[in-house]
Amino acid sequence: MRYHGFVLGILSWAALWTAPVEAAPRLKITLSNQEWPPYMGQELPYDGILSRLVKEAFARGGVDVSFRYYPNNRTLQSARNGQVDGSFGWAPTVERKRDLLYTQPVLSARMVFFQRKDHRLNWSQWSELKGAHVGVTVGNFYSDDFDGQVKNGSLVVDSAPDDLINLRKLLAGRIDLFPIDLEVGKYLIAHHFAQGQANLLEAQTKSFWSAPLHVVIWRKHARGPELVERFNRGLKALQDSGDFDRLLQETREACLQPRSATP
Repeated sequence: MRYHGFVLGILSWAALWTAPVEAAPRLKITLSNQEWPPYMGQELPYDGILSRLVKEAFARGGVDVSFRYYPNNRTLQSARNGQVDGSFGWAPTVERKRDLLYTQPVLSARMVFFQRKDHRLNWSQWSELKGAHVGVTVGNFYSDDFDGQVKNGSLVVDSAPDDLINLRKLLAGRIDLFPIDLEVGKYLIAHHFAQGQANLLEAQTKSFWSAPLHVVIWRKHARGPELVERFNRGLKALQDSGDFDRLLQETREACLQPRSATP
């Protein structure tokens, strides 16, 4: 009897140790989104390349994501003041970190200057661009080096509410240069300019910054650190499985397909 009781005791303890642990509940969050094709956009397949990767990574971390679209200059602010749970596609700055928690980077944007072919400004040092009129989009960050050139007066900036307006200003000769991610610039020119106009613009071969693109969560969010941890875990799982590269290429190709002509 003692042996029988001992065995039952062992089995009871084994049952406790092998009982499945209850999975963490799935969470639902809202992230602010914006028009930044081919990475982000309401009319793009899967809401764009970056949107799809962010959504998939969160899903693997047990978080369901919905998007709320804002104008470019309000997208980040909506996350900083808690109107939404967070946002994505943002590089870190000291000022932003006061209000936001950052995940691991999802992708990196390669920042270059676009210019007119008849007004090339080739350079190897920032000082060689002294006095250049440069378009900037309200709310965007272009690197500490760029900001330093603006503060010391070497670059003269001209602000606009979105990237497309800045490209039109470049085409019209109202600015000399416009900094933008290489792929975004190519996408906008291909989709919004006639071929004759597009042929007047080009990207410089020199990139001045590789900008990491992160998910950000409102710092005062009750589950902020947990959301960051879940995303980072989901992103790693997505990358380790090989699905990250597959989805990246698949979505890029879908976004760059020419739109059907309107009858």
